[in-house]
Amino acid sequence: MKIYSVINMDIVNSRNSENRAELQEQLKHYFKHLNLEYNNILVAPITFTLGDEWQIVLRCCSETYNIFSKIKKFLRKHNAAAYCGIGIGTISTKESEDTRQMDGKAFIYAREALNTLKANSKISKEHIKTKDCKTLLIGETIDMTDFYKESEELNEELDHSEVAATSSIEIDIVDLINTVIQNNELLESRLTDKQVEVIDLYEKYGSYKSIERRMPEYSKSNISHKLSSANYFLNVNNKKTICNLLEVYSTLLKGRLYEN
Repeated sequence: MKIYSVINMDIVNSRNSENRAELQEQLKHYFKHLNLEYNNILVAPITFTLGDEWQIVLRCCSETYNIFSKIKKFLRKHNAAAYCGIGIGTISTKESEDTRQMDGKAFIYAREALNTLKANSKISKEHIKTKDCKTLLIGETIDMTDFYKESEELNEELDHSEVAATSSIEIDIVDLINTVIQNNELLESRLTDKQVEVIDLYEKYGSYKSIERRMPEYSKSNISHKLSSANYFLNVNNKKTICNLLEVYSTLLKGRLYEN
């Protein structure tokens, strides 16, 4: 069996939005663009499933946060935000062009994650440690310390006190991924519109000189200051780390399937 990533997203406070219908139409148009860009890893086209909710099913789990980030960026330009529930696991049905015709653990986890985010309850606060994050991953627990406990060579090198200390520690890779995501979401929540504008220019043109050449109102020092104050390069590194952790997690899940 394969491991999939399911992303359930829902616009925050959409029912109170005056331009709800217009935003939906703009999103539908944007989804067509994403469907083409990620055609090779999308199981089905991105479509609205219920009200203001939409669902994304990926064969490549490592791209989960990158796709979410692109949609989040699009929504910001339209003064909107979205909850994002992520589920990683197996699916129990055949792949389909309609996400509503599929089911399985990945779908159950994604729905649970989205509901947890929207609940604003004690349970949601156990998962989310900052109000600035509306993204949550739920999946099968994998205790990373198992790799230490199973290593006979390591245990032989450690004295008894170190072994006991290591045995009492639990590090769930899902918690680890969520922690990095929450820290990055907190970082991005503090970005100003001007910083976002400079980041967009830098990502579009690739260098300070290219921006200066096209937009004389920006100097090299000004661009550098904006990127630095936005912690841009830390943000980029965080996204790479999340991508890598998601790849490791999906690989470990595949390993469990083969073991069973």
